[in-house]
Amino acid sequence: MTASTELDGAAASADLLSSAAIAVGTVPTPEQRRREDDLLAAALARSALLRSEGYFDPPPTEPAESDSGLDSPPAISVRVTPSLSSFDNDLSESSSLKSSVVDHVFENGMRYHGFRAGRYPFPNDDDEQNRDDMKHTMAQMLCHDAYFYSPVEQALKAGGEVLDLGTGTGIWAIELADKYPEARITGIDLSPIQPNFVPENARFFVDDFEMDWVDPESTYDFIHIRYTLHCVRDPRMLVQRALRHLKPGGYFEVKQLDYDLRCDDGSLDPARPSALRDYIKFMENGLAAYGFDLYAIAAVPALMRDAGFQDVRVRRHKCPIGTWARDMRLRMCGLFMRTAILGGLRGLSRRPLTALGWTQTQIEMFLIEVRKSLSDQETHAYLNYDVVYGRKPSEESDDKDGER
Repeated sequence: MTASTELDGAAASADLLSSAAIAVGTVPTPEQRRREDDLLAAALARSALLRSEGYFDPPPTEPAESDSGLDSPPAISVRVTPSLSSFDNDLSESSSLKSSVVDHVFENGMRYHGFRAGRYPFPNDDDEQNRDDMKHTMAQMLCHDAYFYSPVEQALKAGGEVLDLGTGTGIWAIELADKYPEARITGIDLSPIQPNFVPENARFFVDDFEMDWVDPESTYDFIHIRYTLHCVRDPRMLVQRALRHLKPGGYFEVKQLDYDLRCDDGSLDPARPSALRDYIKFMENGLAAYGFDLYAIAAVPALMRDAGFQDVRVRRHKCPIGTWARDMRLRMCGLFMRTAILGGLRGLSRRPLTALGWTQTQIEMFLIEVRKSLSDQETHAYLNYDVVYGRKPSEESDDKDGER
């Protein structure tokens, strides 16, 4: 049994007591720590190098969910032009990269998106982009290199249309485009931070997916969103829009960390102070001031069923925080998780905690304690990484309550 679980939609909100506990490893030797540090340094160096060159390499392996056994050749990389003339139609008038769109806002030494400024409370500078790419690597390791769990591979090979909401650096969309050159991948984000050179079947637009979608309904075979749901003001509306804009039989897939701090061995004592636990609570309150729900993923299975999705499924993976897990794959995931949190503390905290009335000095002093908490290897804490997906009925007459 692995540290992951699959549920049907009806059980998605239940506490997963049947999920396998993560085995605790021994304290790493200095040699093991050096190896882990080398692996992390290599991943960071690769991310920085590829960003500086303006492109990403295609993924080296097939997703674990694939049963085709075929290795798709990578598409030829081409430079994206503002006109995006390789496609027949523009998705939105806001796609034109005018100065008002590509401009940025600077606060407290950090850079934020300029288009619809303030809509997203986190930075988009180089450090944040590298952190996002690290989280992508972590997610791929957790999911055994599967880019999706929805059964859409045949649709992608047949030239399917994919929409990636909140695409960020575009790394997931770019790698998917390399893997499925017949498919057409569209990424949307508030920030124009995608590479200059991408596969010819990938395109990116600067837009806000919480505004009205101007593309026709029933356009996409697959709609995907990852690490962004906690910054969506109206998840119910998002689910309904996804349903309308999917083709009959298309899939919507939501990937999100559940920020409820957990452990399997009692090492996270509720009675013992934890700066990390306090940090998550303060972030929940700070994001609520923006109209966001840090725990929005918990409601998604029910929202999808209510909207009319069928075959709603949840795949749940446990991701350690730190390198305490015995399994090497989970240990590396834990290393990426801890490093991503540490690297993002200042940027992630600034606006949400300021919204609670904190001063910059108070924020910095508190983050010192959070960093100490993250270095505690005696606490075997983890977060769940949930993947929720469901199918739009193939016919209007399909039973809307037809979950398996």
